[in-house]
Amino acid sequence: MKPVTLTVNSYRTNFSLAAVVALGISGLWFWLTWRYDFDLADEGFYWYGAQRVLQGEVPLRDFMSYDIGRYYWTAAFMYLMGDDGIFAARVSAAVYQAFGVLLGVFICLLALQREGAVRWLFALLTACILTIWVKPYYKAYDHATSIAIVAMLVLMLKTTKPAAWLFAGICLGIAAIVGRNHGLYGAMASIFVLSVILLKAPSRKAVAGLYGYFILGVLIGFSPTLIMMLAIDGFAAAFIDSITLMFKYGATNISLPVPWPWSVRVGEIGILMSVVELAIGIGFVFLLVFPLIGILVLAFGRFDLSSDARKVLVAAIAAAIPYAHYAFSRSDLVHLTLGIYPALIGLLAAGGLMKELRPLVLAVSLLMVSLVTVPKGYLLHSVLKEDYVKTDIAGEQLWIKRSLSEKLQLIAKKVQELTHNSVSFLALPNMPSIHAIFRTQMAIWEIYPLIPRNSDFEIREIRRLESSLPERIFLSDHALDGNPEFRYSRMHPLTYGWLTSRYELSDSNEIRGIKIYSLKH
Repeated sequence: MKPVTLTVNSYRTNFSLAAVVALGISGLWFWLTWRYDFDLADEGFYWYGAQRVLQGEVPLRDFMSYDIGRYYWTAAFMYLMGDDGIFAARVSAAVYQAFGVLLGVFICLLALQREGAVRWLFALLTACILTIWVKPYYKAYDHATSIAIVAMLVLMLKTTKPAAWLFAGICLGIAAIVGRNHGLYGAMASIFVLSVILLKAPSRKAVAGLYGYFILGVLIGFSPTLIMMLAIDGFAAAFIDSITLMFKYGATNISLPVPWPWSVRVGEIGILMSVVELAIGIGFVFLLVFPLIGILVLAFGRFDLSSDARKVLVAAIAAAIPYAHYAFSRSDLVHLTLGIYPALIGLLAAGGLMKELRPLVLAVSLLMVSLVTVPKGYLLHSVLKEDYVKTDIAGEQLWIKRSLSEKLQLIAKKVQELTHNSVSFLALPNMPSIHAIFRTQMAIWEIYPLIPRNSDFEIREIRRLESSLPERIFLSDHALDGNPEFRYSRMHPLTYGWLTSRYELSDSNEIRGIKIYSLKH
């Protein structure tokens, strides 16, 4: 079997092949899975935010949120579909996911030095691998954006045309709109790539000029956020505050111990879960080992950029280094999936350099490991004999765990008892999905409290509550990650004190750990 000599036509063929398998696998996966599982917390943070944008509110300024990109993307889909429900939210994420899978397959095909049926099978396996690692679906924006960062770096390595570097910069600017962390990781990776290019370039002055085009592109790509900062009253202050808060808190996530494979307690969690936990632990080891070995291999080969496969490998290693931070910022399965895509692409690119059918053997092996590491919730719970029942979620019938279904039904019953036409209630601290289901505005800015706040912040939130006075408050004062310091009553003592002074526990007391407070009259 002869190595592939890539031409303009072969790039087009690769793109067409990537598009076919990406759209096919993504579409099939969405059709099979979109009705399963539901999350009161993070999914609501995404879905509720998109609903509020559709109502004219501004992320960060009017409600706590991620960066603006995913909300306006989803709101646009909701507007075009004439639906602000869970189906529209999931469709919009699925489309973005398909875009990421397409890019990922295309990049990996650049690295594959084989032709014929091997390319089709490799593309199909790659699409399956990249799709399986999308967990949960509403994080597809982060998964796909990390793949786009790798594609951007490949473009920078492949050409010295100013227009291409300008476009690469635009891509990074857009990535920063989806999430500023992507902008930071992409910038760090681009510096690594620039260093490699400078090492090999005959003229460093010419490369410096190209980087100028790249920086200009970043400003162009990020311009929607910059324009909003200039044109929308209060948005610039909210954007800056969100950055200063991150530095003040000293972290982007609440950290968790790294689940190293040697820390798995087989006797306590059973064989099935032990295998899953072991695979997750190996995933974290892989995030550290891959870039380290990759850099050593590149250095041994004097950073050879003579083939597309080597360029893809350099790009993947450059992105894998900063994206490992994303995974280790909160060391759980979800964040492992958020940080692993560049390393996955790098491993597949390395496989593309192999001879005969070895790339397929590697891809099949990686697919099997992926299925073990990222078991889909409803499949895992079905093995563990946990019930899934069909439940109405804002007009859509979803299959969710029975315990969650019963909780939602009880909450819905209590909400429907309210006398206000506006359905005046507030669900705290991690249940924005309840407001998305009933399409009601939350009376506070901090729609998903996760960290302690100072007294000035709490006083502003209390003023918002005083101006609306919800008729009923649902409060889950649980200890996040089992840490009592992360109870809502501990993190927000002033707000909790105000709540208990203005509200009283209802006769029904609580719904599965959620206390129900009614306004005192």
